[in-house]
Amino acid sequence: MADSDLGELAGFVDKRRVKGQSGTALGTSANYDSVAAMRTRLAAANGTYFTTTRLNQMTENDMIYALRQIDDAAGIK
Repeated sequence: MADSDLGELAGFVDKRRVKGQSGTALGTSANYDSVAAMRTRLAAANGTYFTTTRLNQMTENDMIYALRQIDDAAGIK
């Protein structure tokens, strides 16, 4: 499903970011660069849960949230 999403990855709110801060507080921002990068990271994090079938059913937003739970949970509101 995420492979058919159109457009760029949407921005998201990081609660650790303060006014005037430049840059990102993400652990590894490269994991969010593309759907392929997100699929690879999720499969590496937990291949028994994030199977090819499950990843094919996930939207881009689902993948972003799953990655944030794994790598950047402190930044979720």
